[in-house]
Amino acid sequence: MRSASTHRQASPTILAVAALILVAGYGLACRRPKPRRDAAVDAGQAAKVLPPVDLVGVVQDSGGVPLPDALVIAWPKDKRAGSVVQARSNPEGRFVLARLRPGTWTLLAEAAGFGTLEIDRAVPYSESLVLTLEGEGRSLGGIVLRTPSSPEPGANVVLGGPSLRWSRETVAGPHGVFSFAGLGLGRFSIRAAHGRLVSATANQVIEEDTRHLPPVRLLLGSGAFVEGRVRDDTGRNLPGTTVDVLTMPSDDLPVTCQSDQEGKFFAGPMRPGRYQVVARLEGHVLLDAPELLLSAGSTVSAALRLARGALVSGRVLDQDGAPMGAVPVSVVGLVSGQDKVIVLPGALPTAAEAAELPAGSVARQGSIRTALSDAQGHFEVRGLAPGRSRLEVSAADKLPLRRDPLLLAPGDARDLGDLVVPTGVLLSGRVLDEDGQVLQGAQVEARPAGRQPRPPVRVTSDRQGQFSIRVPVGEYALAAQAKDHAPQVIPIVRAVGHPEPVEFRLAPRAAGADGGTAPPSREAPARRP
Repeated sequence: MRSASTHRQASPTILAVAALILVAGYGLACRRPKPRRDAAVDAGQAAKVLPPVDLVGVVQDSGGVPLPDALVIAWPKDKRAGSVVQARSNPEGRFVLARLRPGTWTLLAEAAGFGTLEIDRAVPYSESLVLTLEGEGRSLGGIVLRTPSSPEPGANVVLGGPSLRWSRETVAGPHGVFSFAGLGLGRFSIRAAHGRLVSATANQVIEEDTRHLPPVRLLLGSGAFVEGRVRDDTGRNLPGTTVDVLTMPSDDLPVTCQSDQEGKFFAGPMRPGRYQVVARLEGHVLLDAPELLLSAGSTVSAALRLARGALVSGRVLDQDGAPMGAVPVSVVGLVSGQDKVIVLPGALPTAAEAAELPAGSVARQGSIRTALSDAQGHFEVRGLAPGRSRLEVSAADKLPLRRDPLLLAPGDARDLGDLVVPTGVLLSGRVLDEDGQVLQGAQVEARPAGRQPRPPVRVTSDRQGQFSIRVPVGEYALAAQAKDHAPQVIPIVRAVGHPEPVEFRLAPRAAGADGGTAPPSREAPARRP
């Protein structure tokens, strides 16, 4: 009885305590912090909210000496948004990459004659960024003279050459002395001018073991000048055209000027000699580059003509009608049925710059222009010279597509529509000698067996004696030949679906037979593995 009575009296107390525990637990559960969001999501949303910022830094050599005229390229690390940004360091080595969106960026720094640096950095970056390139900067200096014993203060001195991306200029001091610092390895050209006077071009080479370079002496003499006017194919004056006067052969230091509002230009002074005059203007193509013979104190006139550049566009599709992205489409200018390549002045982009800059942003004038198709297969090739051209589409694991000729007029805009690139059929196999040893460098030819004449396709065997030829659907005669061996021919091979590999066994050439590699004239059996 007592125990039961005690139990009944204690029950309300126990229930009250239990209720308090439940309420407290519920309160704790309500106050439990929410799970943290993924850091990458937070950073991505922050990047959308934060405004673009500038990234400031300095480029220096291994010894901490600032490097002028270094190229700094930046692109988003994920490469899914944003664009490539580039900057050039000033004489103190400082650079500014403007308006970078917050996030992680890949930076690449280059200077002629120094090692290339590639790093990743988060933006915003709280400190001034220091980019150190491998190598030790050198200095190149000298004196400008009016006579062999009289210095010329105030002369303008220009430094150029294949080892510099951009030419550099300075002014000679009160005693005619000048200096260029922060130079890497390579070959350099240097010239001075003052008024109507100009020096000959001096050359210097800086190598790994170069220590002290003797001062350069630049002696001024009477110069020559070139004047003229730039017009387009309709006779309209072209202001803002860049005109380069080049020595023949080139000394890597063109004299450059800009045409005025009436298309007129005046360039000089230049040393007596033979020169070529070229012009550059966005959206235009040079029609002629006159050659001039300049004498001391003379002024020679030149008329320059630029044609309005043509445009070719279209869409690249595979044989199933699906668009093909990132496919190179090239237009090659033709002269009398032959490819024409024009070499014009200007530094070529480095491999890193060409790989990272958007398509077309580092293109140079000439008769071969290339563009990449976008994700929908669309492409535009701009700045094309008028006249006969050939279009080529080169896609990996596809047959090359060629359209020849294209007749382009100045300012023409030609839409070629859909260009279907066929896959074709891959013919493959091996070339062996009669003992079963591989034959490297054997020539294998696939000649169409149909009535319609088509040129044969030729390849050479690799180190394992293997070869592969991609051809359109059809029937072919396969032939193999190698030095000191008799040729073999498979008269009929059907290029349909996935044909089996073939195997050639070339016997030694008979004594006294011609040891050349002329096309085989007789057929011999070949094996299928």
